[in-house]
Formats: sequence, structure tokens, C-alpha cells
Amino acid sequence: MKQWKTIIIDDEPLARMELNRLLADFEQIVVVAEADSVKSAREKIIEFSPDLIFLDIDLGVQTGFDLLEKVPKNFHIIFVTAFEEFALRAFKVNALDYLLKPIHPERLKESINRLGNPYAYELEYFLKPYDKILIDQFNCSRLISVNSISYIQAQGDYSMVYSNTKVNGLVHHTLKKWIERLPSNLFSQVHRSFIVNIDQIEKLLKKSNNSYEIKLIENQIVIPVSRNYSKSLREYLRIK
Repeated sequence: MKQWKTIIIDDEPLARMELNRLLADFEQIVVVAEADSVKSAREKIIEFSPDLIFLDIDLGVQTGFDLLEKVPKNFHIIFVTAFEEFALRAFKVNALDYLLKPIHPERLKESINRLGNPYAYELEYFLKPYDKILIDQFNCSRLISVNSISYIQAQGDYSMVYSNTKVNGLVHHTLKKWIERLPSNLFSQVHRSFIVNIDQIEKLLKKSNNSYEIKLIENQIVIPVSRNYSKSLREYLRIK
């Protein structure tokens, strides 16, 4: 098994201690150093030539992005931060992942599993209800929780994601890709153009032609249920 030389960079001692504790469960991760500032992190990176760094964004008077401008980026980067709003910038510097504090152990495990496969996010990463995803809006990008998604509507090779937090936007995913990645106990495809969050269903309306429509909680849209999916949806909801 490959050993990944790792540096933890965070200006909070307790945060470094907690991440060290979590990483102890992964035998492939070898923490060789810690740093609490851009200056000390740069020195440690030059000294140890790490394969991986866990990088906080807020490093006192400077940021994790300032550090990346001062060192050759020949290592993987996993951001660990309390700030959602820097996710887009993080992925622009080819970050392997973006973890929000407090770190969930299962979420950390998924990040570690991506090591060595830059395409793991697309091919192998299965979403959990508490995961965050990035939604492109007209002039910015926002993070939302998977379990806040109300429904997803197909837009060719893209899809529109609608959340109960009123954050809606475009994602470069087909419905097929969403179904492969979303938790199956929470989301169901009900039409060739729609996936719905089962927990967001308020009413299942039966129509005269024996088909159905879905009314979502606090949402005016009525989503069609095609005959191909109506039986499985009724079984899922235990409707007889």
C-alpha cells in the first residue's frame, strides 16, 4: 500500500489535534509535519516534499491560497475549513476535496479514497445526505446540502437543481449520473426528466388516466410521474 506523506496546516491547535486523531484510522496516511501559518507551512513543504496537505483557508493574517502561490503544487490538496464560500476557488486550484468543519469521519474516508485517482469524484464518489455540492448560479456558486435538494430537472447533459433553501442552479450532470450518485433511500426518479427527494413529497395526486402527479412541500410546481416509474414509487411509499 502506498504511504502518503501528509502535512496538516491549520492555525488552530485543537483542529490539528482532531484531524490527526481522525487520520490515525488510515494506515496509508503518514502525518510527517504540522504547520500553523503560511511561513511555517512553506518551510515544512520544502523540507518534507509531501504527497498530500490538509489545508485550512484562514491562517491568521494570510490564507491557504497565499501559501499555494509560494510553493510548487506537486502534492494533493484537501481543504479543511469552516467557510463554504471558497469552494469554487478551491476547485480552481485543483483541490482534491473541500471538507467543512467539523469533519464527518465518513466524509473524510471518501476524500482519502480519492487519492491516486483524480477522476474518483466523478466515477466513484457516492453522495451522502450531509454532503455539500456546488451549484452554479448566474453570478456565483453556492454550496448546498444533498438532503436540501427538493427535485432535479433534466436539461440535456446538464440539470437544474432546486433546493428547499431557495438556492437553485445548474450542474453538469445528467439524471443518470445523479441516480448513480444520490442516496437511493432518499431520492427517486419519477419521470425521464425529474428526480425528487422523497422526504419533500407532500401529496401524490392520482389523475383520471391512472397516472400520478407529485406536489412537493412548500413548492408550487407539480411534477409528473410517468407510468414507467409510478409502480416503483407507489411501492416505495407503500401505497396500495
